[in-house]
Amino acid sequence: MEIRTKSSSKGPFLKILFYYYKQEWKLTLIMLIFCLIIVSCSLLLPILTYQMTKAITKELSEKQGLPFVDDAPDGVLAFWGISWINLIYVSLADVVIYCIVSFYYDYVAYIIGRKIEISLRNRCLENLVRQDISYYSNKKIGEILTKVVSDTQTVGDQAVQVPLQIGLSIFEIAASSALMFVFTWKLGLITLLIFAVCMILMGLCFFATRKKVLKVREIITSINGDVTDRVATVRLIKSAGTENYETKRFIDVHKEYYKKSKAVGHNQALMLTTMWGGIFVLKFFSIIAAMLVYGMFSTPEEGLLFFKYTFAPFQLAESMMVSPLFQVMNALFGLVYASVASERVNDTIKAKSIMNHHYFDGEVIEKIEGDILFKGIEFAYPEKPSKLILPKFDFTFKESKSYAFVGETGSGKSTIAKLLLRFYDPTSGSIIINKNINLKDANLSSYLKHVGYVEQDPQILYGDVYENVTYGSFNVSKAEIISACKKAELHDLVMSWPDKYETILGERGFMLSGGQKQRLVIARMFLKNPQLLILDEATSALDNIVEREIQEKLNTLMKGRTTVTIAHRLSTIKNVDEIIVLGANGKGIVQRGTFEELRDKEGHFQNLYKAGLID
Repeated sequence: MEIRTKSSSKGPFLKILFYYYKQEWKLTLIMLIFCLIIVSCSLLLPILTYQMTKAITKELSEKQGLPFVDDAPDGVLAFWGISWINLIYVSLADVVIYCIVSFYYDYVAYIIGRKIEISLRNRCLENLVRQDISYYSNKKIGEILTKVVSDTQTVGDQAVQVPLQIGLSIFEIAASSALMFVFTWKLGLITLLIFAVCMILMGLCFFATRKKVLKVREIITSINGDVTDRVATVRLIKSAGTENYETKRFIDVHKEYYKKSKAVGHNQALMLTTMWGGIFVLKFFSIIAAMLVYGMFSTPEEGLLFFKYTFAPFQLAESMMVSPLFQVMNALFGLVYASVASERVNDTIKAKSIMNHHYFDGEVIEKIEGDILFKGIEFAYPEKPSKLILPKFDFTFKESKSYAFVGETGSGKSTIAKLLLRFYDPTSGSIIINKNINLKDANLSSYLKHVGYVEQDPQILYGDVYENVTYGSFNVSKAEIISACKKAELHDLVMSWPDKYETILGERGFMLSGGQKQRLVIARMFLKNPQLLILDEATSALDNIVEREIQEKLNTLMKGRTTVTIAHRLSTIKNVDEIIVLGANGKGIVQRGTFEELRDKEGHFQNLYKAGLID
């Protein structure tokens, strides 16, 4: 049997980005255009500021009767000849365009983020429901929920924010750098060098923070699983009076989380300090550098010209680099969490089932005909492959006959049910249905349409009675649902509730008793009308009176069907066509026969009967 291995998930965030940006190429192109417009609007403001400075200088010079000389070179620095009033109107229009485009840019980005989140979540859920049952043997539900809900949301948010913030920052940095070099290459070079040092320091902090965030996410995932487990077993806590113990325990399990989070906080604070320090140095040092370069190391004419026309626009162009610092900081924070979350999401999506269920191919089973054969079956659970549960054996389930498997705990009784449901495949051998179809080659969904399963712990969904009774038999009328509930003697109880069949049953059927849950499942089976019925200790958790009532309904349900019962109570096995006794410690089948034959014959069954293990 195949052993599950963990897939490599290094660098999945970039793969996710490329995949979804390619899928949503139209929206991606729109965002790229919006991004260019936003950068262009930002770039235009320093130029307009420079032009307004020239325009108002020209106007004031003319009012004083002084000549105005445009001594700037040709290009963006040349005076356009537009009045400063009109330039203000142009600036206002630039700001309005910037705001409008930013609004649609953010809106489109949000839409893409939600599409990515929903797609990832659906892919996770699809793979989870198609996993073999052994996948869940060592996982907490809370841990799975964290990956499916929280991590997909994180990736969806950051899949848009990270590349767009970084992309926008690159455009703005390039534009502001070019503009600063146009105004004055000397100060532009100094500013760019300071900016590069800040970016390098922030990058180093990012790589150090990422490892710590991974540890924190692993811890919080474990805590979520722990909390979900405790909430699901709240009855145990209430019945044991352990509220104070659980309160203290929650404090204890969060200590490691707090310790690791402090390390993350230290690195994040260092990144923020680097950013704010960089901003301070950029703003302050550019003024000092301007004084030095154009106050001490240049001619008076060049210095006056710079401070008269160029200094204010240069400061505005330089301030364009501050916004990218904020964006890069946010992007790095987002990238830390997104890279960790994407690895976990990718692990869920890429996890391989050890079984091929043939959901989209395989032999379609229109109905189960003839006998079901166990040929050379041998089984050990994949979680514990060295421990043999069922040694090699052959067995035939005759059509429309009833069978019961009995034995001590761990003898493999429930394993028979799991093999028939194909929760697991045999370690060796094959299960043959419809004369020549190996169950491994069958389309599992089509096969299970004809199989009914009633277990000790009934599976109740959060929903109303209609949803629960019809699960697995969706295209039925209300009359059919009511008829099935009447057969299970559930109808009168449902009609006594204020909302009747629309009553919400609560998490896992919280408001129902054990017997009521079993009646609901039996109603589900009457509606499904399966050809193969599997009863896995269906009444073992009920008291004698309720058990007798439920067994009557099960006896009615069993008529005319191939039935396999896993049980230890006399009432559930004494009327079956054949009882199969399994020995403990992997001995397999040790006896076969009817109840009367086995009861009066020395052997394992008689020992179980006399010991009271079979009531």
